[in-house]
Amino acid sequence: MNWMSILGLSLIVVGTIFSFFGTYESNKKSQEQVTSKIQEKNQTIDSINANNIKLIDQNTFLLSSNNDVTNSNKELIGQNSDMLKRIEKYQKDIEERNIKIDILNKEVNSVKDYYFYSTLTIYGLDKIYGFGISYETDLSQRMKKLLYEKDGSVYTKQDISLMPQIDKVIEKYPCFPYGYYVKSELLYMIGNSEYKKYAKKCIEILKITTTFEGHNEMQDATLKLLESKLINEK
Repeated sequence: MNWMSILGLSLIVVGTIFSFFGTYESNKKSQEQVTSKIQEKNQTIDSINANNIKLIDQNTFLLSSNNDVTNSNKELIGQNSDMLKRIEKYQKDIEERNIKIDILNKEVNSVKDYYFYSTLTIYGLDKIYGFGISYETDLSQRMKKLLYEKDGSVYTKQDISLMPQIDKVIEKYPCFPYGYYVKSELLYMIGNSEYKKYAKKCIEILKITTTFEGHNEMQDATLKLLESKLINEK
């Protein structure tokens, strides 16, 4: 083998060695780059995971807050419901109190009316005037048309045409007992059994008016007369 062959062989060997180391270095750099990229990806994944954990924590907090708000709303709704029930009860109490006050006012007014009528005679006057003294009211004028006197006693006129005038007295003066008394007497005279209804109404009023001090004594006599008549009619 000549020196040219040896030189060529040596160059081939040296080229092979350089090629090996070049490939090795290239592979090493490629591996390092791959490893670096993998590490970057891992860091990105870790960052994403960390962000996801934060988001999960935030969502958990929000859900917890929502639950607190829901519970607070339920509590407020419950309080509002209780308040509405209390307001409704107060309104009912006020309405019931107003009704009671209205009833009491009516009772007071009725007592005043009954007291006034307790002093009146069958003519609707608080006394009988004599010696030429004349005193008239709308009620007394109406009652005079329905009554007449005989032998010192007062009687109801037996005239069915007077019924509308009697009804007008009852309408205008519902607490005056003798309006019912006169209607009861006229109905009795014509044989109408409805007289008992008006006799009972007159008795009802007389039982009130005769309890007042200073009431007209004529009303006591009228009360006894009507009660006796109803008892005898049974």
